[in-house]
Amino acid sequence: MLKAEECRTLAAQYRARANDRKSAKRLANVLLSVSNAYLALASQLDLLASVEHQESARTTGRDV
Repeated sequence: MLKAEECRTLAAQYRARANDRKSAKRLANVLLSVSNAYLALASQLDLLASVEHQESARTTGRDV
């Protein structure tokens, strides 16, 4: 499974390709959409990790 930081790296790569003057406008729009999707996935993975950590602490009786 991808990690959040890997998603951010991929997002940056797609954004860089989108910003390349050689990319056609339509291609650039798709690349930006993919970049945004990876950023959204990174946020969701961060949230998932946080919730899993909280649940783990709750089930073991630790404070978070």
